[in-house]
Amino acid sequence: MRIKFVYSVNIVFILVFTFSPLVKADHDSIVNIAMGGRLKIDTIYNYDSVGGIRTSKADLAFTPGSIPILNNGKNELNANLRESRLWATLNLPLAEKKLSTYIEFDFFNSRRDSSGRSHVGNDARMRHLYLSFNNFTIGKTYTTLVNLSSYPEINDANGPLGVLNIRQELIRYNKNLSWGEIFLAVEKPESTFTSATGNSFQVNDDQIPEFIGKVQFSKLWGNWSLATMLREINADGKMINSQSDKKWGGAISAAGRILLPKQDNLRFTLSYGNALARYVSFNAFDDATIDNTGSINLTEIISGYLAYQHWWTRTFRSSFVVGAAYANQDTSKVPTTVDKLFASTHVNLIWNPGLKSSVGLEWLHGYRQLENGNNGQLNRLQLSAIYKF
Repeated sequence: MRIKFVYSVNIVFILVFTFSPLVKADHDSIVNIAMGGRLKIDTIYNYDSVGGIRTSKADLAFTPGSIPILNNGKNELNANLRESRLWATLNLPLAEKKLSTYIEFDFFNSRRDSSGRSHVGNDARMRHLYLSFNNFTIGKTYTTLVNLSSYPEINDANGPLGVLNIRQELIRYNKNLSWGEIFLAVEKPESTFTSATGNSFQVNDDQIPEFIGKVQFSKLWGNWSLATMLREINADGKMINSQSDKKWGGAISAAGRILLPKQDNLRFTLSYGNALARYVSFNAFDDATIDNTGSINLTEIISGYLAYQHWWTRTFRSSFVVGAAYANQDTSKVPTTVDKLFASTHVNLIWNPGLKSSVGLEWLHGYRQLENGNNGQLNRLQLSAIYKF
């Protein structure tokens, strides 16, 4: 049996208007609307150009694919405001409970030209849109697999290599308990494949939703979480008509933040599984390899990072971060020019001149290795300034 798991973000607004007659009309009722955002200016200097035209995304945001294998010897300097954000919330009292919605945009949208190539423009891009009511969350936001408190503070919003960083449509239930919190979710399905020629493609047609569960423990010394995922990887006949090979896979992820004296802290994530690939560092690897007959083989992944944040003073702090992602791919089905290993190191100094502003300088080193042993690296300086409003 196949289940169609598709819904529009319009469901959030439909539900708001459906429930609105239930909003209490007495003098205690409070409808709260809030708006805010941040202005972020990034100046990025790449010691080795990642290639691509000036409007490509590679020189503007750190991704696994932005690490060049061949050094073309061209330094690049870019500046942009695309990680600026706008958000709004709406809270409604509803039958002794509260219904809330959240929406957030940035300006890092991608678009395709007449030849089908993807470029980055200044168009608004929706990051989040979800509704929360009575322990349920419905809409688009971060996958349940992640522990947001474990994210390190670095200048590039994509995070270190090895991070789990996906926002997608989901239906999630969470329950607060004395020791922490539990989460159960079904999320939007999508499968990515590497073909025999080394090209990547995705399948997001009718599929069974992806199932994720998580427990998060909170203590005085910090928190840690353990999440599991079960999902079907389905070729859906994209390689060969009527040939729809499919396999079930799973993953597990442990993450957390440990509080240390004087505001210092350790943050970490360690993940492993054969259905993890799409969730790691913006699809660093594909979920499976697929041969010319349509037969698939799931990609085994291990990924993670460790971050230490040290506070020099009340307004100066630094993060030291190392991360990596490794794939065990079936090279009998794909060429040896596919990626095998990614790693990154981040060191920064961030200063808060005011309560709503920060300025940070960060050095980043990225490493990339192919299955055939060829490798490349990227060194980058990024100066970021943020003002929140």
